Amino acid sequence: MSSNTVKIFSGSAHPDLSRQIVKKIGRSLSNLESTLFPDGEWSIWVDEYVNNTQSFIIQPTSQPVNDNLIELCLIADALRREGARRITAVIPYFGYARQERRVRSGEPISAKVAADFLVSSGITKVITVDVHSETIGGFFNIPLLHLSALELLADRVKNLRLKDPVVVSPDVGGVRRARNLAYYLNYPIAVVEKRRFFEERDKTEVLAMGGEVSGKSAIIIDDIISTGGTIVENVKILKKAGVKKVVVCATHPVFVGNYKENLGQDTIDKVIVTDTIPVSKEKKFKNLEIVSCAKLLADAVISDHL
Repeated sequence: MSSNTVKIFSGSAHPDLSRQIVKKIGRSLSNLESTLFPDGEWSIWVDEYVNNTQSFIIQPTSQPVNDNLIELCLIADALRREGARRITAVIPYFGYARQERRVRSGEPISAKVAADFLVSSGITKVITVDVHSETIGGFFNIPLLHLSALELLADRVKNLRLKDPVVVSPDVGGVRRARNLAYYLNYPIAVVEKRRFFEERDKTEVLAMGGEVSGKSAIIIDDIISTGGTIVENVKILKKAGVKKVVVCATHPVFVGNYKENLGQDTIDKVIVTDTIPVSKEKKFKNLEIVSCAKLLADAVISDHL
């Protein structure tokens, strides 16, 4: 990978992950100044010669979502104006992906708007991990490479050597994800059925349990953990059904609200997530384990360049 033809930049959202990625590639991050004016506007300066290069920008659009999204777009615009030949956005977590459709009159399709921002800023390709809905791919008129962290999570679960394990989907919509994880692990699956209250975000009601779980160790798999409220409801019904041990796996640790209270309960033995979103020391809790997706993303960057 020639240093003259490829440049890799990091936004301010997750510099630790960016450094891990370039270290695995055997490169250094290219020079970029990204600061905030007192009024909250971004000041961006690409301090590199990027004409006719392939440039990568590593930036999850996690909290603060709007700041990180706009910073990513401004970096891309700066690269485009300096003559970058191709601009690939490496977005480990794609914010707004949960708003990929209208559920009631008067709502925007926010994921489509976010995609339009990225494309209009000059980005020519997007690399992301476990995006919430496959619908997102149709919102871009540029290539989108969708990676999965399920194999990384499966490898960690295998090392736990759980007794009588079963993979559990927290809802009907996540059955495909659960089946894919169960394929890597060669475990059976079960499904929790629920309904969501669209008037109150992140509020759900568990309705029924499908599959044999009594006496087993349950691995709940989801793409995103936000408040952890859905997980708590799942754990309750699993425990009532006779589950002995609960391990929670998810790709994206959004972690908002009272997630520590929900996920730190004694009924949950372990929570395994990846580092697509930074988790500060203050946000961590006793049973949390973080698996790195740096190699997954580094391999994608290398493959994209080749």
